[in-house]
Amino acid sequence: MINSMTASVVSTLLTLLLAVPAAYALSIRPVKKWTDVLFFFLSTKMLPLVAGLLPIYLFAKNTGLLDNIWALVILYTAMNLPIAVWMMQSFLAEVPVAIIEAAQIDGARLPTVLGRVVAPIALPGIAATALICFIFSWNELLFARVLTGVVAETAPVFLTGFITSQGLFLAKVCAASLVISLPVLAAGFAAQDKLVQGLSLGAVK
Repeated sequence: MINSMTASVVSTLLTLLLAVPAAYALSIRPVKKWTDVLFFFLSTKMLPLVAGLLPIYLFAKNTGLLDNIWALVILYTAMNLPIAVWMMQSFLAEVPVAIIEAAQIDGARLPTVLGRVVAPIALPGIAATALICFIFSWNELLFARVLTGVVAETAPVFLTGFITSQGLFLAKVCAASLVISLPVLAAGFAAQDKLVQGLSLGAVK
């Protein structure tokens, strides 16, 4: 549980730190051919995970990152970043440009604009993006199963240990799956107001 929490929380924070500036550049200060950039981000999610399993395993083995929780942190950040940028771009597009321009006239630099102007306005969208990234990281099994062992084993990998050649220990699977589901349920319940507001941003009123 600690390994899953570490990998999920840290990777979610890193994803947001990278996604918000990127989405700002694509929405409020759009670059040339920004739609092509967004499509490129989304196209990276079309690659089957199993297709990248062998090279990632060999890289982790050669760099000493096997059975290391930080390997999952880096991997989950890279996996969630495209969808986070895509979501944040639509959320930040709803931020009034006039407010940002007023802050810049007052002398606010980019970090101040992002932290004290954009972030509070787009907080529901940030919360929705963070929750989705957290859920994706928490539920990931394939790479965690291959890249971890005893030290960095995550909760989903632990859950599969109840499926053995002797049979399925149904009672233990039910109990463990309930405990493993609690953090996601708690996070969703705590952020439900922001989640509803964030997912409705950009919708047709």
